[in-house]
Amino acid sequence: MKQRILALLLITLSLPVVACQPDFSPRSQTETHTTAGSSDTSEPAQEFALPALDGGEVRLSSLRGQWVLVNFWATWCAPCREEMPYLDRLSMQYAGRLAVLAVNMRERAQTVAEFAEAYDLHLPVLLEPDDPTLLAYDVRGLPTSYLIDPEGNIVSRRAGPITPEWLENVTFFQR
Repeated sequence: MKQRILALLLITLSLPVVACQPDFSPRSQTETHTTAGSSDTSEPAQEFALPALDGGEVRLSSLRGQWVLVNFWATWCAPCREEMPYLDRLSMQYAGRLAVLAVNMRERAQTVAEFAEAYDLHLPVLLEPDDPTLLAYDVRGLPTSYLIDPEGNIVSRRAGPITPEWLENVTFFQR
């Protein structure tokens, strides 16, 4: 009986740690691609308006007319930390054509600000996504990213770190 209780306790204590870590097995690195402009194969991106680290607010619909990469991340997430400089470079390299939004997962603004300063980030860092936004974007692990076309449709989703190879295979980089 004591062994069963101990085993259940160990499993229970490990759940939060396991739940916070994305599973990077090939099965979990799900990515979906659709053809931009094809309304029967893409779905509209869920609207959101989130406070920005710089004090403003970013509304997804205000970015219509350009591609948008929405990346859900956290400072404690090792793959997120590794990909953030790449995302920042993308944001600067494709400014005006691609908006990269780094949506932080409910950490204190001070923690996020210290991270952004340490990494010298220039891309918009958004804070405090609400539950409907997280559910609409099916955020189950970090990082999770979505590529949205200029018409506001999701054309690709990636669970796991962003790679140059992934982005080169989507419509944005083929034009």
